[in-house]
Amino acid sequence: MATKVEKEKHRKIAELGCSLCRHQGNEGTPAELHHIRRGGVRSKSPVIPLCPFHHRGTNTSIHSGRKWFESHYGITEEELLDQTEKLIE
Repeated sequence: MATKVEKEKHRKIAELGCSLCRHQGNEGTPAELHHIRRGGVRSKSPVIPLCPFHHRGTNTSIHSGRKWFESHYGITEEELLDQTEKLIE
């Protein structure tokens, strides 16, 4: 279960809006949290905010495959994570 501090951090991240939309110049798109898989416990994975289209859309999302996502959008999950973390510091 997430701690109070983790919940607050996740709330702030979600309020940023979709990190990929922001990267593309479209600020303020509502977002849900995407856990970046690095092995280990999913609940302890870092998260980035992605709109439903970029998070779980058919043939448009990170769940279409990491390699596809990176080649199609020209940015990695880790780069989006870096951008997100700088915004919530």
